[in-house]
Amino acid sequence: MSEDAWRQACRIAIASSVALTVAKVMDWPFGAFFALYPVLLLGLVPVYNVRVAAQFIASSLVSITVANVLVILGNMWSVLAAGAFFIFGLFCFRLMAKGPYFLLGALSMVATSVLVHLASHPHIPKGDLFTSQFIATLLAAFLAGVVHALLPERRSMPPPGGSKPTTLVRHQMLLGAVCSTVSFVAFQLVDLRDALSAQAATVLILFPMTLAGGRRAAWTRVCGTLLGSVFALGVQIALYTHVSQAVFLLALYAVGALLFATIHVRENAGPAIGLSAATAICVLIGQLDPDADLYRVSFYRLTSVAIAIFAMLLCMVVVEAVLNRFQSTRIAPVVR
Repeated sequence: MSEDAWRQACRIAIASSVALTVAKVMDWPFGAFFALYPVLLLGLVPVYNVRVAAQFIASSLVSITVANVLVILGNMWSVLAAGAFFIFGLFCFRLMAKGPYFLLGALSMVATSVLVHLASHPHIPKGDLFTSQFIATLLAAFLAGVVHALLPERRSMPPPGGSKPTTLVRHQMLLGAVCSTVSFVAFQLVDLRDALSAQAATVLILFPMTLAGGRRAAWTRVCGTLLGSVFALGVQIALYTHVSQAVFLLALYAVGALLFATIHVRENAGPAIGLSAATAICVLIGQLDPDADLYRVSFYRLTSVAIAIFAMLLCMVVVEAVLNRFQSTRIAPVVR
């Protein structure tokens, strides 16, 4: 691993650990947001500039606004909420398919899906939820700037790819929007309040925006979730009755964050096994309460993620087959 790759791994681990520490010290709710957002921001894009920061912060504002609208529409008429989510999905996946604003589209889609999933349950305090999400976003943007100043990126980034054919853009937009809407409807109809990770996973595997890419993303997501869940279980076994001691918990979390960040930069393959494992421990340890049981949570997370991903792959197979029946949305089998 090169020195610059090691710098990126350190940036991810330091920012995520510091953000989670701040959340624990301040006793802020939804600690998973604080641990997760630096991993996504620094793991998905190795560079950091004003444009990246603006897209990241804008995605938070967009997701909070859209989530509020969807909750209101859902209380009025669920079909109206599903239609609105489909239109929002088209917007997000168009940004992703076009390229320059991929980060805005991707993070808006993930954050909105997560916020709507949580806000739809009456026992979740919506004010605390949206406030924590926005504060976590601002803190992640600030820490990303700090770690980039301390450990600057010196590698030259490849130039952005050329424009895509209109047919491919339409195909990717519709594939992502239809499948994400199916996920939205499924998790709204079925009471799966503890399956947040599974719901997010169904959206994340759509990001390659092709069936072939979705298959690879599904495999790496399951492997990464398994790896992260095993590490989280190891943390609980190591700490045993001292799991409520924040100092010990945060120290072991920092070790895991650095380990999986190192795997991520070594893979050099986007959100693969390393990043999936890192996000797994972000959620598991970030949302851990002093009286929580990581054994049950870890096994449930792994099982629910595997089932949800398999169901989403079936949905992608059907939707892509339908899209390929029309000339305006047909893509060649070789497209990845």
